[in-house]
Amino acid sequence: MANTEHLSILDQGVEAWNTWRAENPDVRPDFQGADLAKRNLPGIDFRHANFYEANLRESVFTHANFESSTLYRCDLCMADLTGANLSMVDFYKTNLYTANLTDANLRYSHFYKADMQETLLASADLGESNFYEVDMREAIMHSANLVRTTFYYSNLCNADLARANLSSASLMGANMSKANLHRASCVGTNLFRATLQGTDLSEADLREAVLRLADLSHASLENANLFRANLSEACLDFAQLAGANFKKTNLWHVNLGQLILTNPAHDRDAITFDSSDLN
Repeated sequence: MANTEHLSILDQGVEAWNTWRAENPDVRPDFQGADLAKRNLPGIDFRHANFYEANLRESVFTHANFESSTLYRCDLCMADLTGANLSMVDFYKTNLYTANLTDANLRYSHFYKADMQETLLASADLGESNFYEVDMREAIMHSANLVRTTFYYSNLCNADLARANLSSASLMGANMSKANLHRASCVGTNLFRATLQGTDLSEADLREAVLRLADLSHASLENANLFRANLSEACLDFAQLAGANFKKTNLWHVNLGQLILTNPAHDRDAITFDSSDLN
């Protein structure tokens, strides 16, 4: 149960709470199971706080500090965390459905089976965080920092990762069907066995990326840079490859299927290529 003294101080407002925190830096705030829904607490200092199974739905925490807090099974659905510090936070089965984390700091945080469908993460810093079996369908992560971030078997279908930095990230086995990675940086990214059906990788930087056994059927790789990438045993059936750079790319046992070598949007008579014709 939540600490009644901590709840009483919080009820006095952000200024009173932050003053108390500054005077009691060694006390760990305890809001376990508390109902803090629809609160307006911008700039609140919640460092190292315990929010196990707390209700924070639709609350405003813009530029708040949640560093090293515990948010296990917490409900943050529709919460506004724009610009908040959520570094080194544990999000175990946390509900972040449609939450706004634009420009938030989530470095070194851990997400396990969290619900992040349609979560707003534009320009957020997720560097070196871990996502395990997280539902991120239709999440908005354009221009986000995802350097060395790990996504194990997470669902990123229809996610917006345009211009995101995924360099050295691991997306092994991730489902990224129909995701938008237009102009994303994927230098050295591990996409082993990833599902990329219909994914937009146009103008993406995939230098030295690992795409072995990846499913790229119907994907757009137009003007993508695949220099020294590993596409061995990948599926490129009906992939759009106009302008792609395959210099020193590993294409061992690639399933070429039907290739689209020009952009059908710009050329009504787009050329297709059947790899069986080579045999």
